[in-house]
Amino acid sequence: MAAKIEWTAADYAAKTAMAKIIDDSALAYRVIAERMGGVVSHVRIGYIHNGEKSPVRLSEFLLICEVCNADPVQTLREIITEARHMELEQQTATTKKSAGERFVVDESTSEPDWLSMAAKHGDIEAEQEAYEEMP
Repeated sequence: MAAKIEWTAADYAAKTAMAKIIDDSALAYRVIAERMGGVVSHVRIGYIHNGEKSPVRLSEFLLICEVCNADPVQTLREIITEARHMELEQQTATTKKSAGERFVVDESTSEPDWLSMAAKHGDIEAEQEAYEEMP
């Protein structure tokens, strides 16, 4: 059994770009496959369009761009820009999530629950100090 392929931000950006190119061409998957000389099947073109199975390979990318009259260089620049944007969004979301987990707010007092915060991080001294400061 083959290992599952982990998609990167660049793979997702390429999927979106390929779907747009295929849609803008208004060509059916079979027509694209025929114009590629049968190098890529119409089924695989559908997988690329829908983001199924594995990410688009460079050879497939170049052939689809050629058949659909898209500039591969400009498309690649757009993919790189979008992938960077996606990575930044993911980093921002991760940072916000980890910052939100740092402080547990007791809704009844609207103050951080320092004891819970210390316990989450395994800091016994901070947990003891927080316990001693409790009312």
